[in-house]
Parts: sequence; C-alpha cells; structure tokens
Amino acid sequence: MTERVVVIGRNYTSRLGMIRAVGMAGYGVTVIKTNGMPGSKDIDAYSKYVNEYLYAKEPNREELISVILSLRSDQGKTIIIPVDDYAASVIDDNINILKEDFLFPNVQMQQGEVVRLMDKHIQKELAEKVGLRIAKGWVVNISNHRYSLPTDIQYPVFPKPQISFKGNKRCMRKCDNEHELKVALDEVASQRDCPILLEQYCEIAKEYALLGFSDGENVYIPAIIQMLLSGSGPHRGVTLQGELSSTSNYTDFVNQLMLFVRSLHFCGLFDVDVYESNGHLYFNELNLRFGASGYAVTHSVINLPLLLIRCLLGEKIELNYCKDVANSIFVNEKVAFEDYNNGYISWSDYTKYINNSDVKFIKSEIDSLPYEKFLAQNFSIKRRLKRLIKQLLKLI
Repeated sequence: MTERVVVIGRNYTSRLGMIRAVGMAGYGVTVIKTNGMPGSKDIDAYSKYVNEYLYAKEPNREELISVILSLRSDQGKTIIIPVDDYAASVIDDNINILKEDFLFPNVQMQQGEVVRLMDKHIQKELAEKVGLRIAKGWVVNISNHRYSLPTDIQYPVFPKPQISFKGNKRCMRKCDNEHELKVALDEVASQRDCPILLEQYCEIAKEYALLGFSDGENVYIPAIIQMLLSGSGPHRGVTLQGELSSTSNYTDFVNQLMLFVRSLHFCGLFDVDVYESNGHLYFNELNLRFGASGYAVTHSVINLPLLLIRCLLGEKIELNYCKDVANSIFVNEKVAFEDYNNGYISWSDYTKYINNSDVKFIKSEIDSLPYEKFLAQNFSIKRRLKRLIKQLLKLI
C-alpha cells in the first residue's frame, strides 16, 4: 500500500483542496508546485498534511519529470494527482517512463491519450454523439504566425485555445465580425503557434460545473455547482462564489454526461463545464483533472480523490452512493481577494462574499495555518499601504 500521494499544480487553492482531500483520507502528501520562484512557498505549504514541498518551474517539462522520478519508492508505487492541465499533460506524455513506479490518472495506460482528449474539438464531436447539445464550432490552425479563416464562419463567435495548456487565453472574447476576430487571432499569432477553436457565440444565462470520478468503465457525478460570481481580469471565468446542489433536477442531462465520460475510458477525476442558453443546457468542455472547485464536493458531499486513490491501488469501490446533497454556498478566497486587490470589487463586496459563504477553500478549522498565512500575506500593514498608494495614484 502506498503511504504518499504527490499533488502537482500551479494554483495554490487547487493544490490545497487536493492536499486536504488526500490528507483527510490518511495519506501523507508531497507537493510539487510549478509556479513562482525556486525555494518560495505558497500558503498550501503550511497545511498540516504536507510532508514535503518541492518545485519544478512550468513550462520545464523535463524538470518536472526529473522531480517526479526522484520520488520513486521501494515500498510500492507512488500515486500522482495533477490539479491542472499542464501537470496532467506532462504525466500523460511520459506514461511509459512513469508507469513502472507510479500510479496516476490515465486512459487505458495509453501514452498521450489524455492529452488527445484535452482537444476541445474532439470533445465536442464525442459529446454530440451521445446527444449532448453543443455550440457550432470551427478550427483555426496558427502556424508560423499565420492562419486562414474558414469561409463558413457564422458571427458572432468566441475564440478559445483548442487545447488549454497549449494556448493563449487572451483571445477569449466575443467577436462580432471578421475584423474583431482577426484582431484577437493576430494577438495570439504574434506570440505562439497553436490551434484555436471558434465557437458560435451564445448568450449565457447560467454556468455550471459537474465534478466526478471515473474508474474507466463506471462514472460517478454526485453534485452540480452553479457559478454565482465569476472572477475578473486574469480570473475571468473562474468561480469566485458558487452554489453546490443535488443533480436531481438534471437527471437526463447527467445521464448523457455519464455516457460521454464512460465512452472515453478515462480513469481519474474530472470537471465538466456546462452553460444554459435559451433554456437549454450546453456541453462546453471537459477538464480531465480536479480544479479548485472540487473542494466544495470534498467538503460537503464525498471525498472523490479518495475514490481515485482506492481505484488506482486496485481496491474495490462502490459508486452507488445515495447521499443527499444539501445546498451550500462556497467562496474561493484567493479569487475574491485578487478581485478586491485589483479594484474589481469593493472591500464591502469582498467581506460580504466571505461572510455569506458556507464553505471556504482556504479557511479551515481542522487545518488553520494556511489561512493564517493567507491573512498575513494579503492584509499586512505593508500590503495595505501599497494598496492605498495604488488607489491614490489612480485619483491623480
């Protein structure tokens, strides 16, 4: 039996949620952070569940693999859990190197298959086959800083990277005509080559996320999350505040999602983005990893990372859980604070979102030190003075 689980990612809120899920399941945690500077520590380093805190700077894929390989154990295979697309892609692209000593999310242990399924165009084709509603899309390939537009584009469109970790998200905005689209694509083409998916623009009434676990054949989706508030600026599209509830009002749609995920033969944790437009639910994209909002499910419903660990270890698990899901409101304090710090929301708004949420992603009664570090870093006298000076400069 493994005693250590390795959690990898760039966002400390996503890492912390996974650290706590793994730690509460009784496993020691080694963290590999892929952001910041060598030797630096984010607040997740202070979780009581963390035994070891390592570093491998993104996008140095060779360095990350080297650090992972240094964690080989002679007491059994070590489990690796990525919390973002970059980490998941590095693991998947190196399955043949890692599989002798490590256990990790995969698609039938076929190297490169998870990365292939990260392609949003492929996802939409597979989703449509099981009856899920999708927005019409077109692919633009940027190569050598050049591209050509399909002739049958129907405006307005919304461009996005076809594969998230390979793309530039700055192009993600509504384009009403060819001129606006070219401005967005030129910005990407000037920086890198990557495929861009153009989706027919839909007016979105509500946004949802459905988080779940698949063992490769069976799929479990215990709850649905509605985004109540989105972050702004660099956090646009990231849930600042959300509501977790039962899937009982979405049974037919959830069954279609389960059929879709089952067809992939993916073993791991996943996160499906969905939106409502004109009274219909649309499949948006599938993330083949757990993000920060997964902790809302861990806290209030069930520890899905524990199911993954037990599955990877070859233990028998039951997916027919019938636990009632009580509605709860959660907040991502990191997104809320950075929106406040960057002037998108007021101090009054920030405190309201914190105080009116049942579940916090950083604050925890059983693992308190990360929140103490969060407060010390973000609300020190020095930080407050810098914020005040910044506000005063805007008035000049």
